[in-house]
Amino acid sequence: MLRLIPVPLIFLRLAWMVGLCLVFWGCQPRVAPPPPVVHLPPPPPITPGPSPRLVHPAQAPALAALLQTLALRYEPDMTQEERDQDYREKVAQARQALNLIRMIEMRERSLDLIATNGGEVSWEYLRRQKWPDGTPVGVSLLVPVWAPSQARSVATFAGFASTWQEIAQTMPRPSGQVLFAGNLKDINAKDRYRTASISFEVNSLHAPLAALLLEYIYREGAYEPAKRIPILVVRGGEDTYAASAFTGPVTVEGLTYPDTYGADLNGKVVRLTYNSMADIHHGRHAKFSNHRLGCALDINDFNFKGLVDGIPNPISGSLRQNNRDGLHRLDARNLPAWVFQAAKQAGYRIPQEWTHVYNTKDWPHFDCGTK
Repeated sequence: MLRLIPVPLIFLRLAWMVGLCLVFWGCQPRVAPPPPVVHLPPPPPITPGPSPRLVHPAQAPALAALLQTLALRYEPDMTQEERDQDYREKVAQARQALNLIRMIEMRERSLDLIATNGGEVSWEYLRRQKWPDGTPVGVSLLVPVWAPSQARSVATFAGFASTWQEIAQTMPRPSGQVLFAGNLKDINAKDRYRTASISFEVNSLHAPLAALLLEYIYREGAYEPAKRIPILVVRGGEDTYAASAFTGPVTVEGLTYPDTYGADLNGKVVRLTYNSMADIHHGRHAKFSNHRLGCALDINDFNFKGLVDGIPNPISGSLRQNNRDGLHRLDARNLPAWVFQAAKQAGYRIPQEWTHVYNTKDWPHFDCGTK
């Protein structure tokens, strides 16, 4: 007979507990391990353009130092709201430093200085004067801009002449430069833009605000490539100006429309040939124009004779001018609405606020106003 060997009670209890644990844990749902921690890469750095500066800083050292303190920030993760806030703060700082409550005051001070010194209302006279603190009135400002890949620099000249043709022929005094880009596809290819610089003359009271507006436009393009605007022309202080009449023939593409006063965007691209760069870049201002006091800016102002309501156009009666964003998409030389908003924040009078005769609008002009 087989004999059963008694198993100690303690081993039976131990086996029962092990079996119970196996049953219990085997019935529990399996919990997936936590996902590995993913560390997002830091935002890509934003490469700032060259800060606005004076072409000849030694002529106005206090103003040159002020421009350095007003340089906009370029942190890599700045939001649109933070960029706008930085811009508004620097505008307020500039106004405080210049003791300008309203921008119109720079016009009033300039006219008072001319009257005190017994001179004529002209930029050629005013630019040679000095403010009571010794700062020269006329300075040349150098600002960063976005330029199409094929854009090239063109010198401009200024003087006190009755016609722009006289300036184009004699080239009395260099006053800065503009950029020429003739191919519309290149102008609209924002992914190929490069950083460039433009210099222009301006009233030293105006210089900090002009620098801030133009750097703000540039900085928006640094953060958002879709917002890059080809700034090809900036004009500040001048009586009569022109490029050289001896550059030879030049061809440029532009948009033309079937009507002058319509709202549609059904334009077509045409190629126009001019005798010289002077035919595109020239102008003569009225006696009391704010350009003659150095307190106005024309941005992307061209003379495209031969286009019907050709854009960008200095003065237009067309309703399509109200569709600024649409025009910008067709021809990036047009300024979108946010540029006008930024100019308004800086205190400029913008085209919506005044009209010429026959209800026409001064399209790319920003100034200190007249009243």
